[in-house]
Amino acid sequence: MREKRITKNIFLLSMFQLWTMDGEGEKMESSYFFPFQCYSLSMIFDSHFHLPSMAARGLSTTLPSSFLGLECGTEADDLRERILLVGKRRDVFLSVGVGPWSLDRPEWKGTADAISTLRRNIGLYGADAIGECGFDNHWGYGTKEEQKRLFVAQAELAKELEVPLIIHSRDSDQEILDVISLLDERTIMHCFSSPPEIAEKLLERGVYLSFSGNVTYKANREIQKSAEICPLDRILYETDSPYLSPVPMRGRPNMPEYTEHTLTFLAALRNEEKEKIKESAVSNFLRVLNHSESVVERETVLLQG
Repeated sequence: MREKRITKNIFLLSMFQLWTMDGEGEKMESSYFFPFQCYSLSMIFDSHFHLPSMAARGLSTTLPSSFLGLECGTEADDLRERILLVGKRRDVFLSVGVGPWSLDRPEWKGTADAISTLRRNIGLYGADAIGECGFDNHWGYGTKEEQKRLFVAQAELAKELEVPLIIHSRDSDQEILDVISLLDERTIMHCFSSPPEIAEKLLERGVYLSFSGNVTYKANREIQKSAEICPLDRILYETDSPYLSPVPMRGRPNMPEYTEHTLTFLAALRNEEKEKIKESAVSNFLRVLNHSESVVERETVLLQG
């Protein structure tokens, strides 16, 4: 039986923040409790990673035992493969989306066909979010018009389904500003790599900014400035595994566990405690997903193998 999507009101009523206390009554560790599981702030948190790409590089796809994160889609028809990699874990959410790179695939049949495939997979398995999708002027996939058409179709699909939208943007600040009216408090800018003036415009729309390992690179001062001004109630962090490993792991394939290095860097950059940033990021992540239990239907896929 398909899991029923948990509504916002039920989510708000079912989430309790718990604290453990030390001997003097001081708060030591925060947890988020739901009817189905408890997320502790001692866990590894990663708001964006790619298990198929990790597997293709011969990396382990076994996630930490204490974990919370989102395994992100890149192609219209990759959800089944990713469900098999995730297995029965309920601490991993899944999105479905079509990145601009699909425009250069030999099998590309157009935006309408891609959206039809997305809808079919969502109908079969559900979806926690749409994405990643967006713009890429670095590699210049397809044409700018094709990139925009594909993105707008997915942004509209996310609004129709009332799920978050996860955006890929590389050297595409103007393209993001051109569609900013489609972005809101259910939008995540994955691997945010833009200067603070772009960050400010997005934050005015309620958009969440997710920082990856490239924020730790010495040359990326503009990204660091954006991380400095991002409010705690809009901050996320990620690995984008297996890409963009943070310092000191730069040069190696990235892994979800390496978010701790990015978190440590963000804490020093912002002059804040790591625990405070992690607590905010976890709260933001669960808020934007708007439910505590993944709506992706996995049992049928896992039984079929």
